[in-house]
Amino acid sequence: MAITFETVRADDTGYRISLSKLIGKEVQDIVGYLSQEFGEVLFKLTKVVLADGSEMGVEGEHDFPYLVSYGKDSQPNFDDETLEALREEVDSRYE
Repeated sequence: MAITFETVRADDTGYRISLSKLIGKEVQDIVGYLSQEFGEVLFKLTKVVLADGSEMGVEGEHDFPYLVSYGKDSQPNFDDETLEALREEVDSRYE
């Protein structure tokens, strides 16, 4: 089945996608640690563990986290070409 925005859509917001639908794997756990920043204790995300045991890392700054796929655990449909095509498809909806 071809990956399109409609096949990976998360909800009816118009732009969000489901990681589970995109890569075809359920999320088993989200791992992180506690940190105190800005006077509050926060849960900082470090990785997403998938049902098959593979992992995706969480990188970025405090206000812009993003997922990365490491070589040993590369994920289906998480390549640059697929992600770029999906981004262009969503962008074309708002032109």
